[in-house]
Formats: sequence, structure tokens, C-alpha cells
Amino acid sequence: MLKKVLVVGGAGYIGGSVTDILADKKIPFTVYDNLTYENHYLKPVDFIFGDVRDRKKLKQILFNYSHVVWLAAIVGDGACAINPQLTKGVNQEAVKFISSHYDGRIIFTSTCSVYGKSEFPVAESSKTSPLSVYAKTKLEAEKYLKGKDSLIFRLGTAYGISDTYSRIRMDLAINYMTMNAVKNSKLTVYGGKQCRPFIHVRDIGRIIVDNLNAQNKGIYNLACFNISILDLAKLIKKETGCEITITKEFFEDRRNYNAVIAKGLKDGVFTDKTFYTIPFGIREIKELTESNRVKNLEIELYSNEKYLLQTLK
Repeated sequence: MLKKVLVVGGAGYIGGSVTDILADKKIPFTVYDNLTYENHYLKPVDFIFGDVRDRKKLKQILFNYSHVVWLAAIVGDGACAINPQLTKGVNQEAVKFISSHYDGRIIFTSTCSVYGKSEFPVAESSKTSPLSVYAKTKLEAEKYLKGKDSLIFRLGTAYGISDTYSRIRMDLAINYMTMNAVKNSKLTVYGGKQCRPFIHVRDIGRIIVDNLNAQNKGIYNLACFNISILDLAKLIKKETGCEITITKEFFEDRRNYNAVIAKGLKDGVFTDKTFYTIPFGIREIKELTESNRVKNLEIELYSNEKYLLQTLK
């Protein structure tokens, strides 16, 4: 029975949409977060300031909750590489702790980056080949949840605006490319053949909440669209009118995969319907950039790697 949800990392980008939907559905919940990227959290919801590495604090509160949505993580290849030990502590060891000290329902967000580089479509049973500290720690964390009442989502790359309160991320492909297209009226595409799965951040939130009381367990790829970077650039050009320059220069991010979501569709974990298409997300970022509601979207705050490089010095 769903009694109360603990949203760990609920003040973050995905947490913004999860908490909005929980509130809309009148599901009781608490946000547990250490505000890594924030100086304040003003959303009018139940809130506990805490770090996922604080075992004592977590142990004291976990019994109050029937469900845990675990969003807390250092996210992104570059951000995780800054301090691999810190990354392991947050992304991996904290999940190991909760797996052995909590018996309720856990929904955990992993990443399609665990597949690394593949010329063939990747399903949940496909070989994993993580290329980064980020992907490796997420893959190890998944193993701790095996045999638990847990649902693990291997997420495609998120995009779009989450909610009014959470920090937008401008280090995500669609958000970053759209901002550049609007500000500079041009886009440079490195190769462009590499393929990625994408999903709007609010679709992630909706699907997480929809599955709180579901019977499904185990690992599911979660994405709405697979598209090459070049085709993505063409969609951005259509919405913004920017020019595209294609270069054959080496692109440092080697990830390339097409995520198969047939298992999730078959098991009813989610449907293939979404109101938040890639063009919708592009228009969101275009309007945000043009409105100047955020004075400078290029500062370190909106990039996980740049911000952590500054704060972890």
C-alpha cells in the first residue's frame, strides 16, 4: 500500500517533475536532498536537508516511508570524473546501503549510458559496456537492487523544462544545442551519425509516479525517441532557423546506441504516447532563451561538470 513517498534527490532536475506530479495526485511525500546545486529550496513541500551518504540520518527516517524514489546522483560523464571516489560514494555505495536497510518499494534511475557504444539496438538483455565512471557506478548500483521490490529505469537523455523551482540543466544535448542555436544562429555538429535515446523530463516524472504501486520489477529502458545528433540538429534548425555546420573533427563522447523500449511497452510500464515531443522541448528552450527570464544560461550553475569543477576545488 502506498502511504508516503521519500523522493531522494527530489530538489533536482527530474525531482522537479516527480514532485509536481505527486502533489497533483495528492500523494504524500517528502523531499530528501543536500541541495548540491542550490542555495535554497522554496517549493512548498515537506523537506529534509540531508546527504545520501549520511547513513545515520537515512536509517532514522526510512521506516516512515512505504516507497522510495531514488534520484540522487552525480550525473554526467564529466561531472563524475572530477572526483571518482565521491561519485562512487554517492552513486553506488549509498544505493548499497539502502538496498540492505529498506524493504519497501524502490524506484531507481539508472542510465542508458551503461550500454556504451553499440552498432546494434540495445535492449535490457544486451551486453553492457560502460565507458565512464558515471555509467560504471550506475551499473554497479543496479546490482544491489537485484531481488528487491525495485524498478530500475535506464534513462535516455532528458530534455526540456522540469518545473518552476528546479534548476534547468543546459549540459544536456537538446537543451544545450537549442540554446546555442538561438544565441548564435548556428550549430556545429561533430560527425552527427551518433544516435541517442531521448525523453522529456516531465515524461520521466510521470512514468515514475505511475509505477509506484505497479507490480513490475527489474530493469527497463526508458526513452521516447531515438535520433541521430545530425537529425536532432535539423529539428532544431526547423524550429529556430539556425544554420548547421558539419565537421568531421573528433567528438570526445563516444556513446552511440539506439535504446529498445519494447519490454516496457509490452509489460505496461509505460506507453508510447507523449505530449512532450522533441520539437516541443526545443520550443520550450527557445522561448526560455529568447525571453531572458534566465539572465545567463551559460554560467557554471546550469552545467553539472562546470559547477562541480568550481565548487570541488
